[in-house]
Amino acid sequence: MAIEKRTAQELVVKAGLELMESGLIARTWGNVSARISDNVFVITPSGIPYEKLTADDIVEVTIDELTYDEEGLKPSSEKGVHAAAYKHHPEVDFIIHTHQIAASAVSVEEKDIAVPDAYKDVLGPVIPNAEYGMPSTGKLKDAVDAAIAANPASKAILMRHHGTVCLGTDYDSAFKVVNTLEDFCKERVAAAVKAACPPSDCCSCSTMEDLACAYTATQVPAENRDIALVDLGSSVREGDTFTLFVEGGEKYECSVETGKAVNGIAPRISELHAEIYKNTDDIIVRNYQTPEAVALSKRGETQKAYLDDFCQIAGTTVANVSWDPTSYRTDAVDIGKAASGRNAILVKGQGALCTGANPYDTEAVKLVLEKEAIAAMYGQIIGGANTLGTIDRVLQRLVYKLKYSRQADKK
Repeated sequence: MAIEKRTAQELVVKAGLELMESGLIARTWGNVSARISDNVFVITPSGIPYEKLTADDIVEVTIDELTYDEEGLKPSSEKGVHAAAYKHHPEVDFIIHTHQIAASAVSVEEKDIAVPDAYKDVLGPVIPNAEYGMPSTGKLKDAVDAAIAANPASKAILMRHHGTVCLGTDYDSAFKVVNTLEDFCKERVAAAVKAACPPSDCCSCSTMEDLACAYTATQVPAENRDIALVDLGSSVREGDTFTLFVEGGEKYECSVETGKAVNGIAPRISELHAEIYKNTDDIIVRNYQTPEAVALSKRGETQKAYLDDFCQIAGTTVANVSWDPTSYRTDAVDIGKAASGRNAILVKGQGALCTGANPYDTEAVKLVLEKEAIAAMYGQIIGGANTLGTIDRVLQRLVYKLKYSRQADKK
């Protein structure tokens, strides 16, 4: 039974806010739709943050032809994915597409997943893993269409290296699928952690939260496991100077040209920040040292994306560069060069430096880096998971920079 149009639009807005508050989506990632008749649904528009949406912004789209009012806002570029699900499931009236953390990580397995009895009532007997297609393409729509057609009893579909599609008869049932899928995928990651690093060998690793510990013990070179953390600071640029913030609350005004404090003596990390500003147009640098970011950085390897939103927002590849406080400028220069054309740099054993043109963009980089770290660690622990190809990474970064990163600021 379809939902009345105004009610559907309001529910879509409500769903977006609930997903953001729960951490299941951020910024403009993912999308939500609701069916309002046999051949029409409403869906979130393209490129507008969820916190800025109103019911009037939710776009009406036909299921068969994917037509909409050309003079209004454009619907989500994944409208075809939603239409495919509505075609196959007349009983489905609410669809949520997320980039949720655990399920996105499990998607890199590149295979369908049998569902345990405890979850079958909500998720169905199997979670299909749709073949990879770049976002907003016919290939992605066709892959999800095929996965749904081949698994009519499935209520959750993994989109390989991308996210999920969750189907519900109404708002509440769609959210139940979203949350149940995440719980199941967390258990699946936890099982991989236990298998890779049994409790007798490593700090009682037994949950998804132990992934960084298990990864460090099994995938990181022994010589990198005990690198001591140092404060790499955060900074904000204004013109030819930047303010460096360090642990303890101290701050220093520094010159971009020299990397030195304008007055007094700044810690040597000021040179690192200066080199980043010389090589980018960004005005914010933040150091993130979460367990996941630190564990991934200890691997000491350039990061090629497992998840497509990571290559879109952080860079086609993210370099892993060393930082030696006793080295004179060499490491700072290397880190600055690594920042060129990217919005994240892994610093071996120190987590990541994320950059942005504003706090909103910088936080987005941090979010996708955390998600990528979990997916990469999981993929490497289970073995056999592939990263995205070079062409996919380059094209998605280019499209994001030219199109989607600008849309979020239009409203």
